[in-house]
Amino acid sequence: MIKLLSITILGLFLLQGCASALQLEPDALKGQEKIYQEGVEAIMSPKKALVAIRPEAKTYSSDDRPTIVITVLNGTEKPFDFSTENVRVFVDGDSHKVFTYDELVAEVKREQVWSTIAAALSGAVRSMNAANAGYTYNSGGFNKFAYDNKENGVNGFGSYSDYTYNAAAAQQARIAANAQTQADMQAIVNSAEQSLDALSATMLKKTTVFPQAWHGGYVTIDKIPIADQPRDVKVVVMAAGEEHEFLFKHFKAQK
Repeated sequence: MIKLLSITILGLFLLQGCASALQLEPDALKGQEKIYQEGVEAIMSPKKALVAIRPEAKTYSSDDRPTIVITVLNGTEKPFDFSTENVRVFVDGDSHKVFTYDELVAEVKREQVWSTIAAALSGAVRSMNAANAGYTYNSGGFNKFAYDNKENGVNGFGSYSDYTYNAAAAQQARIAANAQTQADMQAIVNSAEQSLDALSATMLKKTTVFPQAWHGGYVTIDKIPIADQPRDVKVVVMAAGEEHEFLFKHFKAQK
């Protein structure tokens, strides 16, 4: 069992070690300008609405999905609605998945449900182990000198085994098992709440952008497989009835 556990842990470390640092590098087109936002290179496209776009960070892990940050300024005299519905992504010319805020929220909630089920199953195993914690198995051997019917001395050998029960030890084990299960459940709730709070605070949600007002947020797209050559990533943003096209190069970051 210990050997199997060690192999599993080693495998997890090896998988983590296989993660690569990836990069989305912006490539400004005609009429666009490269700027910096939060220390990260971005592209600004001025039309009726001004749109700025950048990666969330200079690099990201291949274990994660890439995230881009999109900001719009409504330079018209009419309001317009803006959300992930206004964003399309293409990788090497093929349409690529853009996650909505609602999809990401649903994903967090699904993960919470499965984590809760796993914690409940672990709690059930702990409870079963706790129920048996009060029992102690005792065994051993003995020899005994005795006389037979003819009054001859005889050495006898034998063995014994039995169980003893310690109610206090069993109760302590049950208390510890319940406390651990409750702690696991609370940790799952706290993690889900933190994830939902982060999504609410950062992700792009559908909003009406009024004249001369800013709006923006994070947009998460599906993973982009690593290739031997850089991949072309095109992001098309519709704002104020106009398309803004942005190009990025996706590749493994240099160490």
